[in-house]
Amino acid sequence: MLLHQVALVADTAAISFSAVSKVSAALQKQATRDFTPVWNVRATVDAFETLEDVPIGYWPIIIRDDIEDPNAAGYHTDDNGQPFSLVQAANNWPLTASHECLEMLADPFGNRTVAGAAPPQASGRAAQLERVEYLLELCDPCESDRCAYPLNGIQLSDFITPNFYEPPGQTGARYSFRNHLRNPHEVADGGYLSFGDPISNEWFQIVVENGQAQTVSLGVLNTQGTSLRETIDRMTRGARPGYRVKTAATMAAAAGTGTNRAGAARAETLRKHISQL
Repeated sequence: MLLHQVALVADTAAISFSAVSKVSAALQKQATRDFTPVWNVRATVDAFETLEDVPIGYWPIIIRDDIEDPNAAGYHTDDNGQPFSLVQAANNWPLTASHECLEMLADPFGNRTVAGAAPPQASGRAAQLERVEYLLELCDPCESDRCAYPLNGIQLSDFITPNFYEPPGQTGARYSFRNHLRNPHEVADGGYLSFGDPISNEWFQIVVENGQAQTVSLGVLNTQGTSLRETIDRMTRGARPGYRVKTAATMAAAAGTGTNRAGAARAETLRKHISQL
């Protein structure tokens, strides 16, 4: 079993390295204790003081205070096709970092799909589909703050289990780690779910707000060289309320610097890529 290596780093003075280290420890504990036994994926999550410090081969989760466009938050791939995530330096950034970390570990390259029946909350044309392809996104169906759970005193994201994609009727099956979902293909209040018609390549998203499920057509997708996940995020994230929306950061300023040639080059490449999003 390959070991995935994730880096958590604040590319902003708004978040202290102490805060990054505490959240990194919580994410490592979540990955080892909660995620690995369910999804059979091993990972390390390490804190780094600067983006230049991140070793080559790590998948960085980068906290920034200048993500003005909400479509730029979340999952991306760099020029070499390697995954990284951008997290807004908002007051509840650890919850978002947990979300991005788990989804990156489960599907590093953003194109993994799972076949199944149409979701029970689908409406309109989507409800008539016999089979659909679900985009594998572990935290989206149970994304809301109400589904979060504390670990080391830090609120982290709930996530679905493989049973989420199985047919209904399994006695005692657990569909999310913290049991916020009671049925396969279900979306909790505040969550969403992306799925496509394998025949027409039309994609849909179910969004549940205030207990009401709405099915939105995303049209026939053309990823234009990006991953399926990144394409859908770009289309939908800006219109979605929730904990990715920018709020005032209140963390202490970070201190200390450090660099290495490979890390500095990687940091420069990532910053250039981010500026072009």
